[in-house]
Amino acid sequence: MAAVTVHARTREEMSRVPAHWEAVARAAEIARRYDSSPDRARIIGNGDIASLADAERKVRQSGADGAMIGRGIFGNPWFFNKEKDINSISIEEKLSVMLEHTFLFEKLFNGKKNFDTMKKHYKAYVHGFDGVKELRVKLMTARDAGEVAKIVSSSAFFTK
Repeated sequence: MAAVTVHARTREEMSRVPAHWEAVARAAEIARRYDSSPDRARIIGNGDIASLADAERKVRQSGADGAMIGRGIFGNPWFFNKEKDINSISIEEKLSVMLEHTFLFEKLFNGKKNFDTMKKHYKAYVHGFDGVKELRVKLMTARDAGEVAKIVSSSAFFTK
């Protein structure tokens, strides 16, 4: 076994409670105590990782060997860019990247994946901006990249 990912919440908890990184720390401690060989199983922590800096801090504090990112990547292709703070990105830039993401999805998967997969990303791209409820609702009705482009270009948030 090369690695074990510790999901720091139970199935029942889902995302309703903060991730239990103390459980990740305990797993890392046990792994090291019972197997000190260089090829021991690596412990990967998962839960509530919002940024690269957050992942690095949680790994350091827990003693895990790495982190697995889940929802923190949705709507945030800047995740691994240490120079870009997600909170400083304008809605216009996010919408522009969201459109690029949408057309790339359509090009790469060409009907092989359900377009609705993109909708969780749309919600994340527009989250945190005032007055986006109507835009978000419209995006949830889109059936393809062309419809998304029309919705975005007709929104008050997009001026390109």
